[in-house]
Amino acid sequence: MANSYTVLVDLRAGRCSNTAEVRLLRFWEAKNINKRGQLMSVEMLLVDEHSTLIQGSVSATIQLTFRGRLTEGSVYTLSGFNVTRSNPKFRLSDGPVSICFNEGTAFEKSATTTRIIPTEHFRFRPYEQILEFANTGKQLPDVMGELRAIRSTITDRLPGAQRVMLTLRLEGYARFSDIRFL
Repeated sequence: MANSYTVLVDLRAGRCSNTAEVRLLRFWEAKNINKRGQLMSVEMLLVDEHSTLIQGSVSATIQLTFRGRLTEGSVYTLSGFNVTRSNPKFRLSDGPVSICFNEGTAFEKSATTTRIIPTEHFRFRPYEQILEFANTGKQLPDVMGELRAIRSTITDRLPGAQRVMLTLRLEGYARFSDIRFL
């Protein structure tokens, strides 16, 4: 019998004892520049099988418990965590909530999974929305570019979901870059 996992979109504020299966996309140290680079937390982006992206946070006081187990791109089972409202000043996902690890959080790497969990997650914003974010410090885009073309069907004979190819013009590059999404 297959394990039953909660999906990230169903999380509500409070303590969560359910288990989620997620992929760790990225993690990094958040440091306080006003206190000579003192570590505040380890921040991360997690995604589930429904492509729901959520921010995770491990406080500096317990980060050593989890630090050695963090591998970008790996799939984990996650349970016993707190769900809080997303901080509007430091919001890296569109979701209204974030995950906060605590002393009772179980975060174990999965050797295998039957779920198809994306290995990347992209957010596209219209130009007007990017202008609104300018100099606010609320959004931290990794790549800025102009969407030039979309092809809805790619026939490369690979099994699975239909493929879409986007052609992006990236700032600082002389030519266009093709990016494929599943």
